[in-house]
Amino acid sequence: MTWVEFAFPQCPACSRSWAVSQHRDCPEDAGSAAGSDGGGLEVQPDQSRVRCPGCRRTWGVWETNFHCPCGRRFEAQEVEEAVREIIRVASLLAQVLAQQARDLADIRRAGDASFRAWTSRLVNAVASSLGTMAGRLVGSLLRALD
Repeated sequence: MTWVEFAFPQCPACSRSWAVSQHRDCPEDAGSAAGSDGGGLEVQPDQSRVRCPGCRRTWGVWETNFHCPCGRRFEAQEVEEAVREIIRVASLLAQVLAQQARDLADIRRAGDASFRAWTSRLVNAVASSLGTMAGRLVGSLLRALD
């Protein structure tokens, strides 16, 4: 499965949330402006893993701590339902995309089979027409020679 952006769940203190969680104190972010929130986090739903593309560190989703700008620190277990929903939606999206890929492959195979059948019918029709014309031509030549 692919990695997807890890949304920041709703803060229990101030009710804010973000489309992407940030890796707080990311070592790769040390050269950036002070107070930066670090790199955006990604999650792999199948393995319940989180990673930071900046420092390339990975850890379990349930080991994740969230730090809201309001000062509230909370753990993944405190927002377990939200985290499970993120994982569930990402898994459903992966299933839908996989089904679409299978459907496209089926359509392509059906199209290929249909094209082969059409080509075969065309070749047979052309061959039949050529055979009929050749027979008529030979017959005409034989009658002309008599």
